[in-house]
Amino acid sequence: MRRRGLGLSMVAVSSVMAMLAPAAAAAAAPAVGTDSVLGAHPVLPPELADAVARDLGLDPQQFLDRADAARRLAEFAAAVGPEMVTGTWLGDDGRPVVAIADGPNYGEVADAASANGFATVASAAEIPEAVRSAVQPLLELLPFDPSFTAGPIRASSYLGGDSFLAGTPAGLGLRCSLGFNAVDPTHGPVNITAGHCNPSTANTGSAASTGAYPMYGSLVGSKFGSFYRTSRSHNDYALIDIDDANVGEFESNAVRVPGAGPLHVTGTVDPIVGAPVCKSGSRTGFSCGTILSTGRSVAMGEAVLDRSFATSICALRGDSGGPIVSGTLAVGIANASNVGDQPSCEVATVVSMMQGQRPELFATPINDVLAENPGLTIRTS
Repeated sequence: MRRRGLGLSMVAVSSVMAMLAPAAAAAAAPAVGTDSVLGAHPVLPPELADAVARDLGLDPQQFLDRADAARRLAEFAAAVGPEMVTGTWLGDDGRPVVAIADGPNYGEVADAASANGFATVASAAEIPEAVRSAVQPLLELLPFDPSFTAGPIRASSYLGGDSFLAGTPAGLGLRCSLGFNAVDPTHGPVNITAGHCNPSTANTGSAASTGAYPMYGSLVGSKFGSFYRTSRSHNDYALIDIDDANVGEFESNAVRVPGAGPLHVTGTVDPIVGAPVCKSGSRTGFSCGTILSTGRSVAMGEAVLDRSFATSICALRGDSGGPIVSGTLAVGIANASNVGDQPSCEVATVVSMMQGQRPELFATPINDVLAENPGLTIRTS
């Protein structure tokens, strides 16, 4: 289960600073045994170094360090609250930054932020509503899901990023990517993917609900589940109820890395601007970028998603629904791309550069999905 937020108010600043002080001392201590980059973090498969170096220009240690910095920022913001912390992000050099509201507690919050290794800046007195909306989930959610519910990986296991068809066994429907495997208190094993992957939202949860079928190239396999919830309002996600005969194939907490060992998810984290992230998709595989912004509004047909975060990752049709991670923490579900109709990411990069843009992937925060579905937890190890 996800840990609840501390529900702190302005009058609790002193107690917050006292609780944060021991964490600051621990964070300031030098790391032990980090000379061997991969050996210090066996949870990150060595094969991922190529994707991280290619897309981010970081080595595995830098990638994990920045992901951990983003996690600590989210935890700090959740503990202190939006009345005092009005923004958090990672700078271009990877250093975590906290924007602090002016007021009588400014000094205490700034000292606590500095003690945790964060740079501080003063924020304007008037906080834009978009920023408040983006930070609000931090009041109720801390960034981890400590429930260790992952099962073994079998030869037949379905992992995040695997290709599936949402439709009929005749091959009619939409091709998407599986997201995070999860557990629902009522439905049992489920998979979290993109809402727009469901071509028949009106039938969701009924006997005529859209089926989910694995895809192997152009071949369609046997049905493994059905859509039982689809959201296209504010966030874009769907939940697939796994058929009884297939539950053992959805027990893993792993994300697919084509041609390499899988990445095992250990928890969840809120999106932080500047944090390094990677996505797994059935069309373009495993690739990485950074979070560009949060609280974005994205129009998808008649639906408007107003809680999205944007990344600098290229994604094409078929990648929708795939998982997005920072380090080994789940961040979100892939939804929309500004270059989705291009034939390849190489072409997409050139075309977007000629237009004065760059490829961007928009996503739904995973913690929003969990918050809207009480009791739903992703599988972790």
